[in-house]
Amino acid sequence: MRLAYRPSLSCRMNFAKIRHPHQAVLRSLVLLTAALLLLLPAKSAGAQDIFGRISGAVTDPSGAAVTNAKVMITNQDTKLSRTVKTDDRGFYVAPELAVGTYTVTVEEKGFKTITKAGNDLVAGGRLTVDLILQIGDVTEKIEVTSTGETVNTISGEISRTIDSQQVQSLALNERNYAQLISFIPGAVLTGFDQTALTTGMSTTGSSVNGLRADGNLFTVDGGFNMDSGSNSTQLDNVGIDFIREVSVQTSNYSAEYGRNDGASVNVVTKSGGDKFHGSLFEYVRNDIFDAAFASAKLNAAPGASSNSIKGPLRYNDFGWSFGGPIKRSKLFFFAGQEWKVLRISAQPQNQTLPTSAELAGNFSSLLTPQFIVDSTSWGDANHPQIAAERPRRMHHRGQCAVPAVHHA
Repeated sequence: MRLAYRPSLSCRMNFAKIRHPHQAVLRSLVLLTAALLLLLPAKSAGAQDIFGRISGAVTDPSGAAVTNAKVMITNQDTKLSRTVKTDDRGFYVAPELAVGTYTVTVEEKGFKTITKAGNDLVAGGRLTVDLILQIGDVTEKIEVTSTGETVNTISGEISRTIDSQQVQSLALNERNYAQLISFIPGAVLTGFDQTALTTGMSTTGSSVNGLRADGNLFTVDGGFNMDSGSNSTQLDNVGIDFIREVSVQTSNYSAEYGRNDGASVNVVTKSGGDKFHGSLFEYVRNDIFDAAFASAKLNAAPGASSNSIKGPLRYNDFGWSFGGPIKRSKLFFFAGQEWKVLRISAQPQNQTLPTSAELAGNFSSLLTPQFIVDSTSWGDANHPQIAAERPRRMHHRGQCAVPAVHHA
């Protein structure tokens, strides 16, 4: 469960009257400890970089800076709002904003009120929203809707953010978000058995910019999400119904992402909003919908039907999610669970076994080709023809079919 809240915190402490000098020292230590406790979460959250920043300039029609203008920045989902003022150069900055879509409104006496909606802020994003005020009454309003992708002109990292709509719409095999890396320029697939990658919680399905597949860094809401021992396994394979966005940085990113040399993949989970939303889902795979593997056809008995040579497969992916306000415009929640139940058998494989002669140490059959002599086409037994067109080994090495292993 994840709670989203307004980034403000207050603390109140009541103390009895100080009657001893040592009590004054104790009081000072308690106050210092409380102050440090209040500061540590904010510092930790900033280091995780799951927030963003909106900044910009406010000018009049002539391009002159508008100072001390009131700028209101409102999250369109949660209705949380923050108010800042422009400085003497007309600039404003609103740091540490939660991921989401924002509306920026500017009010100043002698100018029309202007609102720009649809400003999509991603984790670690630095969004620039400049506004030009028009002369008029403050009660008059101008509304602008932002569309399209915003170009980052502040920092130089090469990155791509995949929002929740894209996460839900893209065809992800076995609903594994780690496949999203393969859509990024410079990424190549290194593993094609998606079932093994999903059940093994692997992070090595893709290599980025030619680096090792186990060089990618995976985080959830900025927190480390990998097994430090293997460095190639996730601790939490987040369900795609719980994801707001996935940020993938592939090159030239900040030193705070410097643990690994590959891509930095950060999953931002949903946090609820000012309205209640929920879902129930189930996705099914079954062998009746699948074709038989080519290897199974090679090992099948002659005349066997396609259905009889397919291994059993039962894959059920189901769960729920629910989120909404605890106190509107102030406190929110989001919770969900997902189960993946897989029943599958291994595909038959051919294994070469040594012959009796080879077990005894005689490997001559591997060195000397032996052919069937065919003299029928000559009509003369004294002139045998070696049937080169139809060579056949006299001794066939044994083959054994490995039985299928069932995993519950």
